[in-house]
Amino acid sequence: MQILTGLPHIHHTHPAVLTIGVFDGMHVGHRALMIKFATHAHQQSKRAVVVTFDPHPDELLRPDTFKGLLQSPAQRYMDIAACGIDEVYVVPFDESIRQFSAYEFMSRIKAATHLNELWVGWDFALGRGREGTAERLREIGMELDFSLTQIPQIHSGDTIPSATRIRDALKHGDVRTANTLLGYRHRYAGIVVTGDKRGRTIGFPTANIAIESRILLPAFGVYATILIVDTQRYPSITNIGLRPTFAGIQPRIETHVIGHTLDLYDSHVTIELVSFIRPEQKFTGIDALVHQIRADVAVATSHLSEL
Repeated sequence: MQILTGLPHIHHTHPAVLTIGVFDGMHVGHRALMIKFATHAHQQSKRAVVVTFDPHPDELLRPDTFKGLLQSPAQRYMDIAACGIDEVYVVPFDESIRQFSAYEFMSRIKAATHLNELWVGWDFALGRGREGTAERLREIGMELDFSLTQIPQIHSGDTIPSATRIRDALKHGDVRTANTLLGYRHRYAGIVVTGDKRGRTIGFPTANIAIESRILLPAFGVYATILIVDTQRYPSITNIGLRPTFAGIQPRIETHVIGHTLDLYDSHVTIELVSFIRPEQKFTGIDALVHQIRADVAVATSHLSEL
């Protein structure tokens, strides 16, 4: 898959089927849309193209209520590629892009990508004031010579998947709902960096995982997790939060691998959230903390054994 940054300016001669959106989290609805339109594009001998945005438009439009990204842009592009997409255009969302009308934006996209068909979700809109609804895009398509296919709502059980619902579930520690809506276990990926090294002194060494500051963190607390290094998967328990027992200030992700001793410094690792065990709390001393960690490990081991 080819990743191109900036508002498209390459003028292709081979027609494309295209979709537009942020696609944060690449949940079950996003993937269903992309797999379906990519399959259709390739059956028609056309390119499957995604236009997405970074930063997330809400970082500019709604900075006071924006909770954070569900995944890093790099992970999002990997998930998009897995759907069979040929090209991704990453458009920097700024004030100039914000002021584009739907017609102006689609004119640029059409000229650069040889857009032949546009596929969008059931609630899609773009352009200044979100005036580019499906109805408006059909009108624009008639003028610019592209067709519009609108995908109906996709359900995950009794719920319609959306990034907003997933963020809300994570902020309440509802991992199972978030994972159901995502269609996979919510994950955090980053480099293992040096921490306070307290864990090893109490018998529970941890890997301190550095992630981008704009990534959404779930409810602070302890989680049963799976840690992935290369292709190896290990049962683990992860504390996400401020570590109030030690007067922490910055949130951290600290993972203890259950039953294994690993040297993970400078390694790129991923943790998958399996279940929420308990909220973060402040302990009166080290002995109380160690006692609780042992209990948490037992609970995590039980939850992980069910997988």
